[in-house]
Amino acid sequence: MKQYTKYILVLMLFAFLFSCKKKVTQEELIHAAVEIKMNQWREVQVSTCKQKILTEAENFVDSVLVATSLESKLDTISKPEKPPKPIKPEFKPKPDSVIVKPIYKKEK
Repeated sequence: MKQYTKYILVLMLFAFLFSCKKKVTQEELIHAAVEIKMNQWREVQVSTCKQKILTEAENFVDSVLVATSLESKLDTISKPEKPPKPIKPEFKPKPDSVIVKPIYKKEK
């Protein structure tokens, strides 16, 4: 129990020492709040400005690339020509191995 009281007394001593801070006036609080708001506004303005500049730069670069691609072909490899048709091979007719007999016989 004595150990806990020592810790409590030490904590109370630290709390007492650190609680004695300089008093802040209303004007200082207002000035600090205005400064925070100004910094936030500045950050928003800078980020929107950067985004706007990046968009304009992308549009400019895209237009330059399109203009140069219209002047010269980007595809330097041309399509291959159609291959010539192959020569038709000559087929030898096979001899007829089936003898066709007439179905109807002519009577004499």
